[in-house]
Order: sequence, then C-alpha cells, then structure tokens
Amino acid sequence: MTAQPLLQVDALAAGYFGMPVVRGLSLKVGAGEVVALLGPNGAGKSTTLRAISRLQPAMAGTIRFRDEDITSLKPQAVARKGLVHMSDRRGIFHGLSVEEHFRLGDGGKSLDLGTAFAYFPALEPLRHRRAGLLSGGEQQMLGLARALARRPSVLIVDELSLGLAPVIVEQLLPVVRRYATDSQAGVLLVEQHIHLALEIADRGLVLSHGDLVLEESAEAMRADRQLIMSSYLGEGPQSGKRPAAAG
Repeated sequence: MTAQPLLQVDALAAGYFGMPVVRGLSLKVGAGEVVALLGPNGAGKSTTLRAISRLQPAMAGTIRFRDEDITSLKPQAVARKGLVHMSDRRGIFHGLSVEEHFRLGDGGKSLDLGTAFAYFPALEPLRHRRAGLLSGGEQQMLGLARALARRPSVLIVDELSLGLAPVIVEQLLPVVRRYATDSQAGVLLVEQHIHLALEIADRGLVLSHGDLVLEESAEAMRADRQLIMSSYLGEGPQSGKRPAAAG
C-alpha cells in the first residue's frame, strides 16, 4: 500500500433511524489495491459502502478521499471527484441501448465507450440492443463497464454477483482486478462469493455485527478457511490469528 492511501476511513459509525449498524470502523485502500469487505448478511457491509460514497450520512467518524475530507459532501460531488459506487441495482435503464448508456454522460460529459469495450468486448456487438433484452450477466457487464468508463480513482462495488451464477462472477471479478492494476485505482469490494473475492483481492476485512473483527492478507485468508469462518461467527481474535488492525 502507498504511504498515502486513496481512501481512508476513521472511526466510522453509520446506520438508520439513529441506530448505528456500523461502529468505529477504520479502513484504508491504497493505489492499485483491491480490498474485499466480507461478512454475514446484516453485518453492515452495504451500509459501510453507502456511507463512504455519501449515499447516506455518517453518524460519526471521517472519510478521506485522496487526502481530502469528504465526510460532509453530497454524493454527486464525491462521484465527480472520482469515487464511483456501483450498487447492487446495477444502474442501468431497460429502455436504453447499451451505447446510449454511455451517452448519458457524467457531469455533462460522455463516458469513454472505448474503455468500456476494451474491458468488456462482448458488449460491442450488443451496442444497439436495449438493456432490458440483455441477460442478467450482460446487464451486470454493462453496469460495471459504465462504472469503469467513468475512470474512477476509487471504485466501490456492492454485490457484483447478486442474482448471477458463479460462472458469470468468475468472468467479472478478474476485470475489477485488471482495472485496479491498469489504472492504479483502489477498489473496495463487497462480495458474497468469498473464495472468488479473495482470488482477486490483496486484503480481506471481515465485519461481524457492525464491528471489524479481522483484517488479513487475502493469501492468508485463502489458506485458512477456519480463520474466515470463526470471524463470521464473531469470534475474531479468539481464532488465534491476527485481529483487525485499527485502520
């Protein structure tokens, strides 16, 4: 990781109706680094991503992007600075063609269609097809291609695999890895297919009941399945492995 991370979150608390779902969360994402944020359902993973991209307010803590405090900025301002959030809703419009999705633009500018087709050549012959006629995997390709075409410095991806067969996810996740390496962007990834996420990640973080209970290299986590399982159960440091670092 670089000395100055692209994304730094310190003591973040976020939740709903005044009740925190995530408490005291600190994490960093460096240039060219893919970080997998893992944990059981209800652990606070999506809440964390939404707070970082400012889609919901933080209750406490600070969020810094490229060493700028963005904790109080609006989501549109954060996106314009280069922090792009791809949610589990894919961000596509069924009545528009593939190509028209890139004409929608970003802050009045057209998106880079060449970048989209470079990472997803399978979309090029479908450029005139309406998104509603694409398969689920093709729709997810389009959503990810549109996110990459904005050339983010930090990409946040929430449940890329939602509703897709693992074989499709095996095609999509390496593209995320390739983009991080090519562009030296940072990636924070929430993914339910743990083993697939750890194949492309540099580090893994595990949330349990809103707390960060484990931070470890992806290599170490791949090699020790029990380490992950005990963390999912909230045992964290009791597993005998290194507990989560404070940021």
